Amino acid sequence: MRIKLGNLSIIVSIPLCCVMTAIILLDSSQTVMLGCFSALMHESGHLFFMWHFNSFPKEIKISLFDIAIIDHKKFNRPLHQELLITLGGVMINLIFGSVCFVLYLIFKYNFLIVLSGANILLLIYNLLPIDTLDGGQALYLILSSKLSEKATERTMLILSLVILFPCTVLGFLLLLQSKYNFTLLLTSLYLIAVILLKKTKIH
Repeated sequence: MRIKLGNLSIIVSIPLCCVMTAIILLDSSQTVMLGCFSALMHESGHLFFMWHFNSFPKEIKISLFDIAIIDHKKFNRPLHQELLITLGGVMINLIFGSVCFVLYLIFKYNFLIVLSGANILLLIYNLLPIDTLDGGQALYLILSSKLSEKATERTMLILSLVILFPCTVLGFLLLLQSKYNFTLLLTSLYLIAVILLKKTKIH
């Protein structure tokens, strides 16, 4: 499904539309919806800094597992601009999560603490120095300004796999113990697959 907003095209996958419809109908607590809203806030941080630096994208692809902002000017901007765009999402999560927490202390609405927690979790998750996450992308930018492209890619691959291997083992043990909690295992395997697929495309 394609949505046009001025010069911006937003492409939403059909599987995502089906899943979101099911969530709206079945998730009476609205916890998943609040998590999705936090993810949108995260992406808005990237978009804000892209707009600020006159690099607003012309296309955004939203699928079941990913939100891809098509950035044709990536790596063609000064380092400080690239870093602010890359880390814009976690900055918004930090601000929004903190504001929600303060509001929860004042008004005691449960959805505010859920929003706060979702934003802080997204912040921590995305700051991990793993190649496909914001923290990894920021580290890649810094390393590439000091090292060759090949050395930077090799360093990021090794670092990402070193972090993801224990996460995968922990996720597997968590699944065995809980019998149902597969989130960490699935996330770790997904990130490993994306990293290896990216390396295959490069070579």
